Amino acid sequence: MNALTPELDVLRRVFGYDEFRGEQAEIIAHVAGGGDALVLMPTGGGKSLCYQIPSLVRAGTGVVISPLIALMQDQVDALSALGVRAGFLNSTQMPHERQQVEKALLAGELDMLYLAPERLRVPETGRLLDQAKISLFAIDEAHCVSQWGHDFRPDYLQLSHLHERWPEVPRIALTATATAETRREIASRLNLEDARHFVASFDRPNIQYRIAPKDKPAKQLLDLIRTEHPGEAGIVYCLSRNSVERTAATLVGAGIPALPYHAGLDARTRAQNQSRFL
Repeated sequence: MNALTPELDVLRRVFGYDEFRGEQAEIIAHVAGGGDALVLMPTGGGKSLCYQIPSLVRAGTGVVISPLIALMQDQVDALSALGVRAGFLNSTQMPHERQQVEKALLAGELDMLYLAPERLRVPETGRLLDQAKISLFAIDEAHCVSQWGHDFRPDYLQLSHLHERWPEVPRIALTATATAETRREIASRLNLEDARHFVASFDRPNIQYRIAPKDKPAKQLLDLIRTEHPGEAGIVYCLSRNSVERTAATLVGAGIPALPYHAGLDARTRAQNQSRFL
């Protein structure tokens, strides 16, 4: 892709990168040209740009379907900081907040709109999108359509109707988690059998795995943080909510700022803890 393409111009002018990585340029050009795509790319590989740039290059609003409601505000804030007109619609909003976003969409004042998949069950959402100019549909975390996966979301099964209702709008489905069998299932369930597939390498040289026998795990965790990651931020995964709470309390007691995050917390506390971590 040469320096005169609209896609590369947006990459540099809006996102501040000099060049594309891996298959990004090919994926972006394909979708910006109106083609459907199924993209498998590791976390951190630049999946978001594969739909954000086509959304900005094509006329209309790019609609992103994402199950990660807790991260929508962060994604919209990050795009807004770059000058991208972005908004979201999900169950966390008050009615007047949703109305403001809907009004901006219909006025052509949004470059990107993030939607929770369950919003598409609401007839009003379909009618809203019928009245708007949609540049593309991006289906993030597409492995949620797989009934064999632990992240299965029933609302994702209805996303095959996107092509039936808006046949002229290109679609891009993205995931970092899919075997060849899951990839075939995604294509089938999302009506993407004719889409072009892009499969990036999953080699991540910046990631290492280390296994250690459990021996006073709290002390082992503290030693790891203090000796190898002093002053850095990190995530500690635990097998239960109680373990999350105990581990956070242990770290705080040792002078390391830590907060719990799990589904048992009320929505406000979860949002506050997530915000502080970010």
